[in-house]
Amino acid sequence: MASEGLAPETTMRTHLQGTFLLIVLLLVFWWTLSWAVPILDSAVFGEDGAVVARAPLETDDQAAADRGLEPDQPLDGNEVADLQSALTQLGYSPGPIDGIMGELTRQAIDEAKVDVGLVEASDRRLLETLNAALEALSSAPDSETPGP
Repeated sequence: MASEGLAPETTMRTHLQGTFLLIVLLLVFWWTLSWAVPILDSAVFGEDGAVVARAPLETDDQAAADRGLEPDQPLDGNEVADLQSALTQLGYSPGPIDGIMGELTRQAIDEAKVDVGLVEASDRRLLETLNAALEALSSAPDSETPGP
């Protein structure tokens, strides 16, 4: 044993110091988790599992408020998939329709917001606008051009 040549007081002091250090490290770890967990709970993860950082662009969204949703509440997975589907139908490239807010989806959303004129609007407002546009396109009569 490594401690055979040491006095019992030295061995006991070494164990107490190690225990104290372990307790301090556990407290630091606990504090870090209590600080980081709320941040990670509201994080958006990309396709590769990395956290996607973006500044909130949410503004007043009356339609979301009417449905009892906060304007700055992020889209859930089903809503993200609906938005990805709408973007794909309108010619944007949001990547796979998987309900994950990845980098390609964010780029397609930003492009669509610029094209539609909703740069400062929420993603929820864009989803509602694109769904309304798709509904209008599907209900509009086909415009066939007469041949020569």
